[in-house]
Amino acid sequence: MAIPDTGVRAGLLSKRTLVVASHAVEQAALAGERHEPVIVLALFQRLPYFQREAEVYRRIAALASVTVVGMVSDARPDLPLGVTPVLLRPEEDLAREWSVVVLTPTFGACVVAIDLEELDPDGVTLEASRLFRGRWGFRREEAYAEAVRLRDALGDRVPPDVRRRFESVLNSVVDPPSGEVERRAEAVVRHLATRLVDARDATEHAVSSAVDQARDALDPWTGLHTLDSVNAWLGRQVADTVRIGLVVIRVPGLSSFPDVHGPSAAVHTENNIADVLRVHLRPVDRAARLNGDEFVLVLPGSSPLATQAVADRVLDALRGLHNTYPHLPVTAEVRVRHTRDRPIDVGGLGTRRAPVTPERPYTLSGTFDEEEWASFISL
Repeated sequence: MAIPDTGVRAGLLSKRTLVVASHAVEQAALAGERHEPVIVLALFQRLPYFQREAEVYRRIAALASVTVVGMVSDARPDLPLGVTPVLLRPEEDLAREWSVVVLTPTFGACVVAIDLEELDPDGVTLEASRLFRGRWGFRREEAYAEAVRLRDALGDRVPPDVRRRFESVLNSVVDPPSGEVERRAEAVVRHLATRLVDARDATEHAVSSAVDQARDALDPWTGLHTLDSVNAWLGRQVADTVRIGLVVIRVPGLSSFPDVHGPSAAVHTENNIADVLRVHLRPVDRAARLNGDEFVLVLPGSSPLATQAVADRVLDALRGLHNTYPHLPVTAEVRVRHTRDRPIDVGGLGTRRAPVTPERPYTLSGTFDEEEWASFISL
């Protein structure tokens, strides 16, 4: 997979680059004169993303002639005064778009990107790792074209009075743009944005391990995560824009290994299993223990084909554990599923708790019954 380049303004872009560029465009909208005609259009995909910027858009709406915000929602959201909401359908193309457009008679800037529903494999947080295809810049002609495109795409979902004010601003764009000034200003912004994105990435990599260790509950026998700690990492209130691949592994009888084979052999086998689960993980992936016999790999942004490939490799490796000390045969069943739900609730995980005993004090996340297990795709 290609890696986003923070130094470019078009092509494969990370979410962090888009956030920095969007904030720059929004600040440009706030820097205008109070009575200057201004159009501000933004597509936020989901309401939680807009809520983080609500105060900025309250200030923009107090200045702009038109402020329109689009997002997927079943009901009209509670937005700041002056912000016109447009509800998008989950299946339409605009639902995958991240856009911010600012246009005045003399100035224009825009960010336009399509969610690829893929992640940077070297990312360390789910949201910051999201990848988009698009562009951003401070060029009035580009902003004008995007404003017209979004006007046509949103159509009658924009109220008539707002459309009239929209057209009035479009009609006021008559003078030639200041191309030389735009190019120079854009070069400065691109330089600053690149340095800021790179600095944030470096800081995130430096602190992510310590933050994970402080927040995560781990299985004391294998060091794997629990499903609760994975959900805390994913974020329970995060929008459902990222597909999650799940590989669920069952090793029947593993919890009885201490009684059958002795504690030492059982611990070695459990850790061998944990090593198999960890070996192919990307930084954005997680491996969790659900209970004495069951595990799950959480693969954000993984396609069905990629998830099945991981499941195949895990199954082959587990079947070969008899060649590794303590040479105990491991019977494994591996199944896959995909979800966009937050928090992850794999076939009812978390609705029941397996018993915890002083001898085996697992931090358990749930257990499957046979009907739930059968609902997964078998490999």
